[in-house]
Amino acid sequence: MLKNYFSTKISEKQSSDTGMAIVLILLIITMLTENNVFVFISVIALIINMIFPNFYYPSAIVWLGLSHILGVIVSKIILTIVFFSLVVPVSMIRRLLGKDSLQLNDFKKSNVSVMKVRDYKFSASDIEKPY
Repeated sequence: MLKNYFSTKISEKQSSDTGMAIVLILLIITMLTENNVFVFISVIALIINMIFPNFYYPSAIVWLGLSHILGVIVSKIILTIVFFSLVVPVSMIRRLLGKDSLQLNDFKKSNVSVMKVRDYKFSASDIEKPY
């Protein structure tokens, strides 16, 4: 299953982007620790990235695989939060107010269909001013 996330089909551009991300991480570590050794390491990493970006190929496999896994997990968490914070309260309020947009109550009362027949001939004026 993890093989699906950690693809070995990495382009040179993706390897270069991973190298730039490593350089950025090293510079952030420099700012946090105030240790200038990481500046030297980041300069070397940048030069390697500019000359031979495929050097970061193994790192790109791991980096892009982890970012894909994180994207899958975080998107589901965000969609769950949006659903329970927006959709559920709105549906509860509509149910308390007695709204029945799908006409489910009418459907349950009889065997007759609740679908509306729409036999309307569109004319050119309908298309000119659709609203």
